[in-house]
Amino acid sequence: MNALASPTVRQPISLGGAGGFGIVPVNEISIAVRTEQLRAVFRQLPISFAVNLVNAALTAIVLSTIGAPRASLVWFSLVALVTAVRWVLWRRYRRSGSGSEHDLLWSRLAVCGSVLAGSCWGFGGMLLFPLVPTSGQIFLTFVIGGMCAGTVVLNASHLPTLLAFLLSASLPMAVRFFAEGTTADSALGAMIVVFATALSLAAAHLNQFFTESMRLRFELNEANIRLQAEISEHRATEAALRQAQKLEAVGQLTGGIAHDFNNLLTVVIGNLALASGRASENSNILPLLQSASRAAERGVALIQRLLAFARKQRLDARSVDLGALVGGIEELLQRTVGPAINLEISTDADLAPAHVDANQVELAILNLAINARDAMPVGGTLRISLCNQRTDRSSPTELTPGNYVIVAISDTGTGMDEATLAQVFDPFFTTKEVGSGSGLGLPMVQGFAGQSGGAVRIRSKPGLGTTVELWLPQAVEPPLGTSGDRTSRLPVPQGTATVLLCDDDHDVRRFVGELLKSSGYLVREASSAGAAFRILEDRAEVDLLIVDYAMPGINGLEIIREAWHRHPSLKTLLITGDTDAVSDGGAGVPLLRKPFGPAEFSQTVAEILAA
Repeated sequence: MNALASPTVRQPISLGGAGGFGIVPVNEISIAVRTEQLRAVFRQLPISFAVNLVNAALTAIVLSTIGAPRASLVWFSLVALVTAVRWVLWRRYRRSGSGSEHDLLWSRLAVCGSVLAGSCWGFGGMLLFPLVPTSGQIFLTFVIGGMCAGTVVLNASHLPTLLAFLLSASLPMAVRFFAEGTTADSALGAMIVVFATALSLAAAHLNQFFTESMRLRFELNEANIRLQAEISEHRATEAALRQAQKLEAVGQLTGGIAHDFNNLLTVVIGNLALASGRASENSNILPLLQSASRAAERGVALIQRLLAFARKQRLDARSVDLGALVGGIEELLQRTVGPAINLEISTDADLAPAHVDANQVELAILNLAINARDAMPVGGTLRISLCNQRTDRSSPTELTPGNYVIVAISDTGTGMDEATLAQVFDPFFTTKEVGSGSGLGLPMVQGFAGQSGGAVRIRSKPGLGTTVELWLPQAVEPPLGTSGDRTSRLPVPQGTATVLLCDDDHDVRRFVGELLKSSGYLVREASSAGAAFRILEDRAEVDLLIVDYAMPGINGLEIIREAWHRHPSLKTLLITGDTDAVSDGGAGVPLLRKPFGPAEFSQTVAEILAA
């Protein structure tokens, strides 16, 4: 006789197999519970088969020795046949990979098998009962009662299967006793009915307990999954917040120093250029000036990278054919990575234009190519592929839904582990030797992509290389020509204009004034807005007003507007090292960003005066 309690209640619940839990939506919990109930009863079938055969064999042996050998053998053969059929059913269920869509069919088959097994005991006992003596009748009654009690334990998970066996095994015996008609036999029949009723109520209680336990486990599992998702989301939010705080901190730092630093670089680069021109015949001094100029240019690049990382740089976004852009810098890329690295470029035939700043895209690709080169010290392959892509579930999460152009740059280099990947976008983080990198290349690329409305995704594994995907928004208009290259340079007029220069920085004012005077212009200088307005009142023949953006008490745009109010035809030029200058509504005002060199400044002034 089976002595198990209710083992299925303590087993883990799973929709994907034993030993694990699946994600179960709230509205599907009832279906999941029914599925698990059916699985539980099929898991118990091997035990039921064993109990059935062993008890039937023992019963047949006992009854054969006390008076009904042939009938006992026939009955045992029938029990064995039914058990074999149920075993085939169990094997088919195991191989079918059950799912909720087939639960109803398997449930009916399980009930039918249980009815057949119970009927073997019920109707078999009813037929064997008159063939054996009283001792055999008592033994048979106890065995059938034990089988009924055992099925409550084995099949408590699935009430229809349980009741099918219990009723088909007990009621035929009750009918047999009632048919005898004696008081004693009727009492025995009533006792069997009461016994079956009590077992049915107990079975219903156990089934309810089993069902509620599974429902609770599914609900707890779902709550746990939601909690884990919330924890993951919270961690992702914290990481995004930390990154945003880094951006804000670097942005505030960069924005705070950019103006003053660009003023310094304007003076340094400008004066070095002037000194180099005047010392061109002195071979001992010229290399020193050129070295200092290169160092100053690196300072300019560093400030630009910081601005890009902080997303404060000025972008000239327009429709750009990235295939033509990459093709145009292919030779430069090959020279950059060197002959030991094979450069491969592939472009979709129907590649859409991207809405980006072409110069910044070139810088980003060059930065990534340099990183790839450094990851392949003994050579390898650098692949640049361009394709169209619409956002889906696998796209970077920060992207808004839409169409993008992907610039993917892959190398066959050393790759990076997870710990390094987690820090690659941190400012000043680098795996290169001290002095070999600023740690701003990837952060600059990320900042540029984010400011352009795109994103950057990086994949890498140690020894398997790295792939960086630059997602850039597609443009709706056709691509324009190459950016801002002047097709012809206007000759610089000599001594044909009066220029009013307004800048509160003495060194910048002195340098710019020197440039203007060397070009033959008549220069009037002002260190404040008030001084500039007084000059305008005194000398109405001023042809060009050059003013710095960051002035004490009033910015350069406001000075220009006031000057236009007094002299509507006055030509103007705004010079600035301030990252926020273009956000003040400076449409229609020519802008020259610091630091600038003598040639760029002179050409800009010439173009404004010639317009």
